[in-house]
This record gives sequence, C-alpha cells and structure tokens, in this order.
Amino acid sequence: MAPTNHAAWLKAKQDPVMIVAEAPYTNPAEGELVIRTKAVAINPADWHIQGKGMLVTQFPAILGCDVAGEVVEVHPSLADRYVVGDRVTGSANPLFNKAGVYCYSGFQEFMIPIPSQISKIPEHTSYEDAVVLPLGVNTAASCIFSKEILNLEMPFESDGGKGKTLLIWGASSSVGACGVQMATLAGYDVVGVASRNNHDMVKSLGAKTCFDHNDATVIDDLVESLKGMDVVGAYAAISTPVTIPLCCEVLDRCGGNKVVASVMPGAEAFSSRGVSVQSNLVAMQSFKAEGKLTATWEWLEKALQEGKMKCMPPHEVVGHGLGDVQKAVDLIGRGVSGKKLVVVL
Repeated sequence: MAPTNHAAWLKAKQDPVMIVAEAPYTNPAEGELVIRTKAVAINPADWHIQGKGMLVTQFPAILGCDVAGEVVEVHPSLADRYVVGDRVTGSANPLFNKAGVYCYSGFQEFMIPIPSQISKIPEHTSYEDAVVLPLGVNTAASCIFSKEILNLEMPFESDGGKGKTLLIWGASSSVGACGVQMATLAGYDVVGVASRNNHDMVKSLGAKTCFDHNDATVIDDLVESLKGMDVVGAYAAISTPVTIPLCCEVLDRCGGNKVVASVMPGAEAFSSRGVSVQSNLVAMQSFKAEGKLTATWEWLEKALQEGKMKCMPPHEVVGHGLGDVQKAVDLIGRGVSGKKLVVVL
C-alpha cells in the first residue's frame, strides 16, 4: 500500500496562500526513485512563480526546486546505485509533471527528484546543509560551463582555468556561492561582488578578492583590479536591469571577454557596450543534451564526499512542516542576503 502523501498546494495562479492537503503518491518509473523529503530550500523562483504568476500554467500546482531526503523506493533500473535508506539531495522541478501529477515538485512529503540530478550526501552532512545546493549547482554550471555562454573548463576537466579570471556579481547568493566554488575548483581566479558583510564567506569559498556593490567607486575599482588580467567574462548571479549593464561596463573597460552569463530570463535585452548577455535558460537544454549536467552531478557527489564542495551559503531554518512553506516563500520575497532559507519536514 502506497504511503499517504501531503503537499503545500498552490490552488490557483497568483493565489497568495498555499494550502496543505493530501497529494498523490507516485511510484518511480525507469531511472527514478522516490524520497521522503526531509528538508526543502526556498528560492526566489518560488516567490516569482507564486507572486507573479510565472511559468506554471496548470493548477492546482506544487512548487519547490531544492530537496533533500531519504530514499524510500527505487526502480529496479537504479538498483545497482541506490538502496532504500540512502541519504540524498537533488533537484525538483515544478515545471515538470507526469500526466498532470506534480510528482517532481519539492514542497511535498514524498517526491521524485529529477533523474540524473541526484547526489548522495555524506553521513556527516545534514539534510539542512545539503539542500542549499541543487538549484545553485545547476544554475552556476549552466552559466559558467555551457559552450553557448562562457564555455569554461569544468572542475573535473583539465586545469584550463589557470591564470584566467572570472567576475561573479552576486557571489554570496546561493547560485553565486556555487559558482565561486566550481570556478575556483576548475582553476579560475574569481573576483566576487557582494555585500561587505559577506566578503569573508565569499573568500572562504575560494574567491581571490571581493568588492562591495554598495561602494560608489565599485565599477572603477573593479576595472582597475582586472586590468592586465585574462578576464574570461562575467557571471551575473544577481541579474537585474541594473546589475547586467554594470557587468557590461566592467568587461568593456577592463578589456576582458565581452560575455555576461545571466540567471534572468530575457537578460539579453539589457546588453550594452557591445557586450553579449546570455541567459542560462537558453543554454540549459543543450547543456543537458551534451551530458554536462549529468556529469556535473556525478562530480558533485564525489566532491561532497571528498570535502571539496561546501554546502554554502549557510542555511537558516525558518520553519518546520509544510505549513511553514508559505511563510518561508514570503520571507524570501522580502530579500535575503548571504544565506539560504530552509524548511524542515
């Protein structure tokens, strides 16, 4: 008999309150497994989908992009890799469903992580720590390593990044922190931009130096710091109509590779100074098709076991149970800096 499942339901487009109610339990198909969700992380995407009515069109819906939990059912096709009881973190995706069932969404007790985007986590790593990684890893990898955007060497490839510098704007965000670590582990020198109170954290992840986006002279300071360096481009981990042109200005003035990788849909419209701006949403499909996303997750599992990849930014538990998911989404809508909001289930 299948377990009873519950979820935080978004009943209608832009409904301001998610309702906790029973949800279908879905058995895994080939290449899939089911987890009992132990922790979910909240992302700006959750707030945008709910508050702005973006992307999701079929309601009632279940949101949630980051999960960590315990494996409870494994399809025989994965029996050589996973067993019941394994501790994992993985990607959820509310844009996918199976015949109208939101079995791949995060905000529920039992769910199916996206195949090939799952990593076992070390015994010493808590679910609350591990859950900060999935969306950050996917976003950073597709921006930095996709051949359609920056096309940098991946951490498990050669040391092609040696002597080359990457600018990361928004280095203390979840997608920025993953980018700092992955670029550094690939051999690149990272120059970060973040709030001053997050500089120590960004440097602990491998950044060579960090600048405060609030400083009036930040652009001039960045240009002076980067002059003479082999700058391979910029990763706008915080992408807005304001930050993207600033990245363009820095690359134009410092003489670096004139390409900005952005996490914002439609970012191309804010290109300036002859600098190319590319959204990772455009490149993600080819990144998957090339097998690079799968390879990233295979590398991530090993990197976590070896202690090379840190679960950063630090988590902050803001709730317990599905009933607190809405509170957490509301909190992220007000703005978060240098941390990842987590709800424990």
